[in-house]
Formats: sequence, structure tokens, C-alpha cells
Amino acid sequence: MEPAGLTSRRRVLWALAAVLLAALGLIARLTWIQVVQGERWSAQSLRQRLRLVPVQAPRGEIVDDRGRVLATSVSADSVYAIPAQVVDARAEGGEVARMLGVPAERVIALMRSKRSVVWLARHADPTKALAIRREGLAGVGIVPDVRRREVYGSTAAQVLGIVGIDNQGLEGVELAYDRALRGRPGGIGIEVDARNRALPFPRSQYIPPTPGARVQLTLDLNLQRMAQNEIDAAVRATGSRAGLILMTDPRTGGIRALAQWPTYDPNRYPAYPASARRNLAVSDDVPPGSTFKPITLAAALDTGKVTSRSSFYDPGFVRVQGRTIHCWRHGGHGAEDLAAVVANSCNVGFVELGLKLGVASFYQYLRRFNLLSRTGVDLPGEASSIVPPEKEVQPVDLAAMAFGQTLALTPLQLVAAVGAVADGGVFHQPHVVRSVAASGGSPVPFRARSRRVVSAGAAREAVRLMEGVVDRGTGKNARVPGYRVAGKTGTAQAVINGHYVQGRYLSSFIGFGPLPHPDLLTLVELYEPSGEYYGGQIAAPVFSRLMSQAFGAVGDPPQLPPPPVARIPELKGLTAERALRRLQERGLRGRVLGPAGPVVGTLPLSGAQVPRGSEVLVFTGRRLRGEVSVPGLAGLTAGEAGRVLAEAGLRLKVARDGPGRVLGQRPGPGRRLAPGAVVEVDLGAGPEAASHGAASSR
Repeated sequence: MEPAGLTSRRRVLWALAAVLLAALGLIARLTWIQVVQGERWSAQSLRQRLRLVPVQAPRGEIVDDRGRVLATSVSADSVYAIPAQVVDARAEGGEVARMLGVPAERVIALMRSKRSVVWLARHADPTKALAIRREGLAGVGIVPDVRRREVYGSTAAQVLGIVGIDNQGLEGVELAYDRALRGRPGGIGIEVDARNRALPFPRSQYIPPTPGARVQLTLDLNLQRMAQNEIDAAVRATGSRAGLILMTDPRTGGIRALAQWPTYDPNRYPAYPASARRNLAVSDDVPPGSTFKPITLAAALDTGKVTSRSSFYDPGFVRVQGRTIHCWRHGGHGAEDLAAVVANSCNVGFVELGLKLGVASFYQYLRRFNLLSRTGVDLPGEASSIVPPEKEVQPVDLAAMAFGQTLALTPLQLVAAVGAVADGGVFHQPHVVRSVAASGGSPVPFRARSRRVVSAGAAREAVRLMEGVVDRGTGKNARVPGYRVAGKTGTAQAVINGHYVQGRYLSSFIGFGPLPHPDLLTLVELYEPSGEYYGGQIAAPVFSRLMSQAFGAVGDPPQLPPPPVARIPELKGLTAERALRRLQERGLRGRVLGPAGPVVGTLPLSGAQVPRGSEVLVFTGRRLRGEVSVPGLAGLTAGEAGRVLAEAGLRLKVARDGPGRVLGQRPGPGRRLAPGAVVEVDLGAGPEAASHGAASSR
């Protein structure tokens, strides 16, 4: 047994060893914290004492296909306050409110809030911001900020979209590519105590923001401006409710121009109705009418169900499941080959094509052409098509769908599908962005998906037949001097709240060129025009004028000897008779539309050059007083009735539509009405006319 003294000494030694080890551990820990991690903890301590006032990063530029800047960020000043540092909220708030020109109660309330930092004014007027800076008010400061500027105002507004006050994309490309465009914000840090009060000798820290990526579009500024000018003029001339032009490169799916009316200026978007910001090409489903026929045609050719040697007979109507579907031409087209069916836009012929395909095969091609799902375009808000479920489709439904009724597509879906026909049967995913380049990085291209949907032979034959539409068919007004183009006219009954509306139409033309290797495809749509509404009459000429400019702009040399051209003279103020003579002297044909009176405008516009022999629409009008007599309309077509009523100062409304002529009218002939009143008419060949036949024509 050990002596008691020895045991006590051991215990002391163990205790000393334990204390020594603890001291060494503490020294090691302090060394680790103070030396190894000293900078880290010092920085964290500073961050805890800093109140960070955010500094927004400049959004990346959006540029067109040639690098021209469409949207950029410009510097601005924003006014902030740190409420804990404000000495007298009422006095200082009143002074700031006076300089900013805003209600004092709002500023005072912000200065009295419990938040660490509050914004008093974002993107303040530079003069006002400078005045506030000079005052040197306690707790009030100015930080650099950025705001978005669309360089060309309303140009491509629906594509570019808008940006919110906090530098966030809200619509269009600005929203779709917001993560890349926004960059990483920085800030200005001000040293404060635990109560958010400024320290006697504060330190500040500036964290620079990282600019956003540069986004390059497939859009071409020149083509966009041309398209916007043409749709603006066409809507005004035809009295349409709205209008759209969508232009793509069928070889890639890249969107080259997207113009619509009405439009808006993204720099002042709160001043416009929200409806003006809606992208009609992406977000709205509309009945395509006869512009859908190229899809039925390509599918029928691809299956071998028909060939160019196939024969057809059109007596003016066809009966399917007890329903009568009429051709747009009263009396029909008689015996035809496939080329004539396409050139004449013969509904009866296309009904036969659809029935030969059958429901299963027809829907198979709808899937191939991506018409049963969204296209995947890199723009927000894309709608899907409205197509009856395959299992519920009856032969009469198939007959109507074959020529573009009983289904609804977005304009972009239609353009992408017809683009596949134009590019030899290959479908390309539509897109508006060519590449994205992060700050200091290399551009990353958009990878569009592509796939074959019909054989090259079927597509080539469909294009050849569509060229006949322009050369000798319903699309003659779409001819482009010096170039070979193909296309298809369309006139569909408008759909409002899910129902076809009598007397309202969507007039359209879709075409592409130059053949045989087209690099531009364009869709023109005019929504609910007044008076003349056939697509071949009012939409096809818009295509012709636009493509005459566009082919040259992208470097496509003329393929054919240029025809003799004439410049449309200024006719405003002339009588209709003198205007027609003036046009005749220049080798042009004129057609007068409107009530009696002086000329108020033309389409194309004065100064435009058009091929000799072209038709010019001459619009007349005058202020009418008193009452006018209702003319008799029995036996007239809808277009003729509309012109007769316009000349009398009245408006047309089709109460019961049909393929034939006016059967009745309300009020009757001889009644006296105020100028601008509506006269309702009934069209058709009899009570058995089916609604399918009323909705689509040439």
C-alpha cells in the first residue's frame, strides 16, 4: 500500500497535466481562430455590423441577329433611408417629400418604420436626387441604380417584354431569360451598432454587382420594322380589330420578325392596357381556315392516298353523315386535278383528301407536325392547340378539320408546321434566341430540336402545288415581283368565347420563298376586318409588299426579270372618278370602297411601287348628315353587300352565314336609318347548309 503523501502528489501531477492539456487546446483553438481563420471571422463580424443597401446589376443587353442593341440598362439614382438613423422623421420626411414631389405622409411613414432600410424613391429624377444629396439629411442616402430601356420603343415589344422596378423580367424574352439577364446584385454596406445607429467612425464596403448575360435574338431589326409598318397600314386600311405578322426562317425555326397591332411601348407600359402586351402569335388559339390545307395536302401526298394525277369533282357541295358542306364558290369548281383543288382552295376537294386519310392517319400527322402540343418556343405564355379528342371524331368532323375548321391553333404552331413543308419535310422547333453569352464568356447557342415529319418528295410536291396558288389561284395578289413564292390564302369565321360568330372573320395568308430554297416564311393575319374579308383580297397584298422588301434586306437576289412597275400617286381629296382615272393612266386598276365622298386613303399607300396591272383599293368617305335609305341586297355576295352598304354609309352584319348569296335582310329596302347603322343579312343556299361550310373559304 502506497503512502498517503505519494498518492496526493500523483493527483496533483494529473491535475497539472490536465490543466496543461486544456491550456494547450485553448491556445491551439485561439491560434486557429485568430490566425488561420482570422480574416474570415473579421469579415463576418463586419458583415454583422454592416447594413447593406442593394445595388442592382445592369441587365444584360438584348441584341438583334446583327448585334444591334434592342434593350439595355441605363444608370439611375434611387433614394433610400435607414429609419434608425433618422433624427426627425417628420421634418426630414417633409423635406424629402417636397423635393421628390410626393405625399409627405408616405415618406414620413417609411422613415418611422421598423425596417432596416426603406426605399423612398426608385429611379428618381437626377435633379431631385442631386438636391437630396446636397441636403445631407441624417439617415437618407442615394445609391446608383439601373433601369431598363427598350431602345426602339414599341418595336418588337411583345417579343422583348417588360422589366419591373426591381430589375426583374415580367414578360417576353425579359422573363424567359431573366436568370441570365439579371446578373448578380451588389451593395453598399454602412457600419452600424446593434440598434441600427451609425457608429462614430463607420467603415463602409462596396460590393460591385455582376452584369447580366448578353442575349442575341434571331430577330432582324430591319425585317421587324418592315413588318410593323405593313401591319399598321393594313389594319388602318381594312378597319380590322387587330393584326399580326409572323416571319420565320423555315430552315432553322428562328423567328425573324413578330409585329402586331395594337402594340405598346415597354418603356411606358403602365400607360397601356394589358391586352396590348398580349403576344397573339404565342398565346391565342384561332381557327386557321384554309391556311391549314398545306398540312392536309402534305399528309395525303406522304401516305400515297393521292398523287398529282388524282382527279376530283366539285359540284359545289359534299354530303357527309347527312350534313352538307359547301365550297366557297357558289356552284363549285367542276372537274379538277389536284393542282386545281389546291390553287382554287376547293373545300370539297380537301374534304375528300381528309376522308381518304382517315381519322387515325390524320391524327398521326397532327402529332408529327406538333399540332397536338406546344411548340416549346422560348417565350412565356405559350398556348396549346384546341383539337377534338381523336376517339370522339366523326367523319363530318374530320371533313371540316381537313380544310381548317373545328380546330384552333396558335399562329406560331401553324407557321412551324407549314415551315416543315417549306423545308423539305423537316420540322424545326421555333425559337427567338440565337445565343446567350455570360459576362466575359463565350456565346452558347440555342439548340433547336429538328425531326422529319413527311418525306422530302411529298413536301416538294406540296410546295409545287402551293406555288400554283400564287401563280394562278386564290393567292395571285401575293405575287412578289422578281421572285418565286408559294403560299395559301385563308378566311375563317372568328371564334369569340368558344363560339363561331356570324359576320366576323379572320383573314390570312401564309407563304414562303424564294423557291426552291426558301429562307423566309411569313404569316399575315387580320382580325375581324370591315367590308372585304377574303384573305386573298386583303392579307395576300400585305405579304406581297412585305416580301418585296424583305428578300432584298436579307440579300436574296431577284430570280426573274422585274416586271414593269408603277408608283401609286397621291389621291387623297380627289373624287373617286378622278382617282380611278389617275390610276388607269399609270397602268393600275382601282377598286373603290366606302361611302360617296372624296378619297381618304389607298392600300397600298401612296408612293409605293407595285407591278403594273395591280389592283389598288381606294377608300372614300364623308361626314353624313340626316338619314339614309337602306338599299336592296338580295342576291349579292357578302363582299358585294358590304360595299353597297358602305357606299350608303351603313354597316354590314351577317346574322346567318352560308356559302351563297343574300337571302334576306333586316331592315328591308327603303327603310331610313341613321348613318353608321347596322343592316343584318342572311346568307346561304337553303336551310340544309351546314355550319362547317360557312366557316372556311378561300
